[in-house]
Amino acid sequence: MKLNMSSKWFALALVATSMSIASCSKSDPSPVDPNPNPGSGDVEVIEGKITSNKVLSASKTYLLRGYVQVMDGGTLEIPAGTIIKGEKATKAALIVEKGGKLKANGTATNPIVFTSDQTSGNRNVGDWSGIIICGKSKVNSADGTSQYESGVLGATVATYGGGTNPVLNDNSGELTYARIEFAGNPIQTDKEINGLTLCAVGSETKIHHIQVSYGGDDAFEFFGGTVNASHLIAYRGTDDDFDFDQGYTGTIQYGISIKDPMISDGAGTSRGIELENKAAVANNMYSRPVLSNFTFIGPGVGTDVDKHGATVHFGLNSRMVLANSIIVDGKTAGIEFNSDFPAAELKAGRSILSNNMVFGNKANYVLKDVTSFASVADLTGYLNGFGDFTVANLAAAGLTNTTIAAPNLLLKADSPALGKAKYEGDLASLTKETFIGAMGTTTDWTKGWASWDPKNNKY
Repeated sequence: MKLNMSSKWFALALVATSMSIASCSKSDPSPVDPNPNPGSGDVEVIEGKITSNKVLSASKTYLLRGYVQVMDGGTLEIPAGTIIKGEKATKAALIVEKGGKLKANGTATNPIVFTSDQTSGNRNVGDWSGIIICGKSKVNSADGTSQYESGVLGATVATYGGGTNPVLNDNSGELTYARIEFAGNPIQTDKEINGLTLCAVGSETKIHHIQVSYGGDDAFEFFGGTVNASHLIAYRGTDDDFDFDQGYTGTIQYGISIKDPMISDGAGTSRGIELENKAAVANNMYSRPVLSNFTFIGPGVGTDVDKHGATVHFGLNSRMVLANSIIVDGKTAGIEFNSDFPAAELKAGRSILSNNMVFGNKANYVLKDVTSFASVADLTGYLNGFGDFTVANLAAAGLTNTTIAAPNLLLKADSPALGKAKYEGDLASLTKETFIGAMGTTTDWTKGWASWDPKNNKY
């Protein structure tokens, strides 16, 4: 959330511009371009407000122009294999308002693709704005409601939260087996649209198997809400891969964060997780995500690495459960605490770090302005008691291949991540695995629908 950008895009995004759209060529399915049902080349522009039921067709390609809103009572249905392009000229966004629904279900062999309207080889970070879904679940503001980035998108755009009687099981629809590529727009300083933003989204909403690649800001951001998710991939994004704020309390199992050492926000704060609530916390409603089976591959020691931060950032006024995960190759640290509040919450048991493998290039753990632990050695000993352990380097984690252009995060047979997972307390309802990290030795759940080369895919 540190990039500077002129606000001219906001004005452009609200004005429909006239342009001709050329037909797009489609490629056959391949391991790096999994799209087995490409459209015919027909292009249909979608703009303005969707107030009823709109059903798309996989036989067409669609262009989002400006801010496309799915209004209260409206539904946008997107079948498997559909390609939707965000218009760069208007910094397009798809915004599902409170009471609206998105029903977008791809499959493991036929994903939905949200991507840039630029041609193969010319797509870039932040070409369009991204997807925002708003719901009626909880937000930790004084009145239980909020508006996206204080109304920067418009006076009536993207309001969320259920007020004093939030609908914890609110249903904003379904988003499954989908890729979101080259999205993310810094509208003003510290006011951005992310790849996928979930605002007070409720627990009946289904979110799983989503890849956000080359985002211009955060990959996934959760503003309050109770939605659960699984199988999320953040790939080569600019800022944070997973950002939790405003009282989010959902559960996420299976996640991947892969940082590119040459892509960052330039402020030294690009992280795998940012857990921070800078505003006041009403009604003791702290963020407390429950996360398990994540693999974080930090930027390592590449050329531009000094512009990255720690992999996991425990920040202001927040709690978290992070368990059964691999956290390696962080720039400044694997895990950092930036004030005493999150450290005190860990010591009190309201936050939990358990059964994690950690490696940071400069330090495994960092404490700043912390008094609850006397030293990093004190913290390390405490975490060792919960099954956390460190390794000497990235190679020691026992991952099959961490090459950024073709990652394979299956574990080798001798990986120390095997046999370490535990599921107790907050984790008791999750799928029980024997391994820590996103995957074990045999099943790569990214196969068939994820893509590691979206810049060159032909849509």
